Amino acid sequence: MGRPRAICGLALAGLVVACGNDPVPRPRGYFRIDLPEQGSTRFASDCFTAEVPEAARMVPQHADERRCWFNLTYPGYKATVHLTYRSVQGDLARLLEDAHDLKSKHEAKAYRIGTERVSRDSARVFGTLFDVEGDVASPMVFYLTDSTTNFLYGALYFRARPNADSLAPITARIRDDIRHFAATLRWAEAVRSDGPH
Repeated sequence: MGRPRAICGLALAGLVVACGNDPVPRPRGYFRIDLPEQGSTRFASDCFTAEVPEAARMVPQHADERRCWFNLTYPGYKATVHLTYRSVQGDLARLLEDAHDLKSKHEAKAYRIGTERVSRDSARVFGTLFDVEGDVASPMVFYLTDSTTNFLYGALYFRARPNADSLAPITARIRDDIRHFAATLRWAEAVRSDGPH
């Protein structure tokens, strides 16, 4: 007699618990990201100078043929902007095509690619910044050139699974940093001939 009462009691308790409010799905949350104050410092190499963010470090690649290759690293955010410099030797069309091909590799995952032209005649800096939106490996790629001697290609990568929503604040800040980098870039021979600016 005790066992059927226990079963009935459990069934009744289950009905009482089950008769609550319907569950409400909650949106997925992400950790709050505190970004440092924006500030920049002057960086100079054998090939170019520019202002880089104080929150990042410019790390050289240690090979003679890559003396002007750098990684602009953001240690706190697992982010790196890979900067690849090339001397233009009558192959500008191929360098531009390579840059567009690298950007195109992200198109399958991107839901939009915005372009922003860079044209600074006085400093002989021209190029394009590509904002690649979506869960892509590289949310920003760009190239800058003087069209005759210098060519610089850059790509932002995170050491994390691509998730545009969770990385959005960091990506937006680094995109601003890259725009500032492009706005302050000067080729080394121009700096040597004009003097410091």
